[in-house]
Amino acid sequence: MRNTDAFKNMSAQLEEIQSMREQIAFAAFSMLEERLSDFSNMLIMGLGDRTRAVWWMCMRHRNLDGRNAYQVIADGEVDRLWEVVESLCGAPEL
Repeated sequence: MRNTDAFKNMSAQLEEIQSMREQIAFAAFSMLEERLSDFSNMLIMGLGDRTRAVWWMCMRHRNLDGRNAYQVIADGEVDRLWEVVESLCGAPEL
């Protein structure tokens, strides 16, 4: 039964990691809503709900050179991120 205990332990650790990941993802999106509210609102409207927007921001995207949206912001490429989201959401450029 030691083998089963090892899997139970690993399962518990994975659950803990997933919970932390969710907390961080939603905290990061809250910060995005404070600092780039127009952008976050457009993303929510374009994707249909806040939860989808939260996870979209965390995903790596081919059209962002394999980076997630937060990495693009950190690299100072907010304009590029706007372009990607505008094309995703079908919003015309201003």
